[in-house]
Amino acid sequence: MPKLLTIFVFLGLSACQPINQTEKISGHTMGTTYSIIAQTNQLNQQAIERRLNQITQVFSSWDYNSELSILNRQAINTPKSVSAEMAFVLAQAINVHKQTEGFFNPAMGELIDIWGFGVNPVERSPSQLEIEDALKRASMKQLSFRDSKFLKKADAKLNLSAIAKGYAVDEIAKLLKKQNIDKFMVEIGGEIKTQGRWSVGIESPAGQAPIAIDLVDESIATSGNYRQYFVWKAKRYAHILDPHTGLPVDSDLFSASVIHPSNMLADAYATAMMAMGKDEAVKMARRLNLKAVFVLNKCEHPCSNQNIIKVGL
Repeated sequence: MPKLLTIFVFLGLSACQPINQTEKISGHTMGTTYSIIAQTNQLNQQAIERRLNQITQVFSSWDYNSELSILNRQAINTPKSVSAEMAFVLAQAINVHKQTEGFFNPAMGELIDIWGFGVNPVERSPSQLEIEDALKRASMKQLSFRDSKFLKKADAKLNLSAIAKGYAVDEIAKLLKKQNIDKFMVEIGGEIKTQGRWSVGIESPAGQAPIAIDLVDESIATSGNYRQYFVWKAKRYAHILDPHTGLPVDSDLFSASVIHPSNMLADAYATAMMAMGKDEAVKMARRLNLKAVFVLNKCEHPCSNQNIIKVGL
């Protein structure tokens, strides 16, 4: 499910200590942009983009020949072996689905598509009948994954965009560590992983300064509803769907951010939190011992810190 960028990166100037020989590279990947800042003068952009392309070839919903697209075309009741990368991310997605009581749902590919949040734009919102029909096929109960073999019991369609981007961030961080780079920040579409101490800012409603967060060897992922939204039946909705109703989320959250050692998990948890709303998101963060920052959707002008809830920080 698409997630929305809500992070300001304070780049090299935000590091708590001056950085010598800072190098920055940037480019495009996974339908968005990436940037890397590192305390080095030998970033290997070719190796980085080669790894990003490998990950895209596994998880892309846009590439007809990606492993994910092939799985989505797989015949019902026909088991298919998957790659080690797909097996790892899919197992993590299934676990987060259970932890979040279904608010993170990797089987929502068809729902995402009919709302126009997927590969192809749509000219109209889906009918209630179309939503209900797609919702029937968006159940994780229709999928079986065991011993690295994937099987569909119904014509369900996977979409791993709300966890694969975080996985890519983690993988590029691993690559940089193998190159013995001690201090860096990897960012893909707003999802960030750091080695060393860095500062980032979570965007807030108008009239309120960004919320500064110091990261030390950690990741942050944010889901929000303020930059990309659409109006349906005279009401504004986020580009995030409620997996239980198939409808866009009318959240009481402006954004939900998760700080975690794994950007992959932070990515998935933030999406689920935005879908479930403030009360359940706060409960889940406490139950799973997560560090999280919630910015409420409604606030007085000018907004104050009373509109911010921090858990574990």
